[in-house]
Amino acid sequence: MKHNILYSFRRCPYAIRARWALLNTNQTIELREVELKNKPIELIQISKKATVPVLKTSLNKVIDESLEIMIWSIKKSNMHELFGCGNDNNISKQILSLIEINDKTFKYHLDRFKYASRFNIEESETHRSEAMKILLSLNNRLKVFSNEGRSLFLVDAKESLADWAIWPFVRQFRIADIKKFDQNHEILYLRCWLNYFFTHEKYPIVMKKNEPWSKKNEPLFFG
Repeated sequence: MKHNILYSFRRCPYAIRARWALLNTNQTIELREVELKNKPIELIQISKKATVPVLKTSLNKVIDESLEIMIWSIKKSNMHELFGCGNDNNISKQILSLIEINDKTFKYHLDRFKYASRFNIEESETHRSEAMKILLSLNNRLKVFSNEGRSLFLVDAKESLADWAIWPFVRQFRIADIKKFDQNHEILYLRCWLNYFFTHEKYPIVMKKNEPWSKKNEPLFFG
């Protein structure tokens, strides 16, 4: 194999952030859209979890964690500033801390709010409230930078791995109640931050609908 292959699912936030990183670090990959109810044997053979995203590199290395795919692509493109590298180690710690809160706590409440019927529908509002607390904390970070006349990014007002890793999950929260999200003035700065990604020239590429992959079809290259 001479190229990278990404097994993906369009709407999955983990897969979205992997695609975003790969595209924005100029990695060329073969994109294989997975039908979750009918996963290809090729995916199952290379990953025990068989959950998207899974990257098989041109050197046959398999990476089946979205954050690891992002880190791999950033390192490969030598865009280390996205890690907050430099003399201030606190910046890197902030980036990792925000991602950890998103992946472990926000995602927990997001699922139980957005997919309440799968869990306990009576507790959906509680989970929405807990998720909102995290969104408000992100909004407050952005508000401080805005008041200082700086860019609207989550850490040190500079685009980083944290922004790339978190926005697809905020997008998922918004989808659960778009009108309520878009009219919520408490998260004005967060809405502006999310809109940066929605209006980005590469957003339509990352979110393009593709037919489920089949080895009978011509390869679909992305990036």
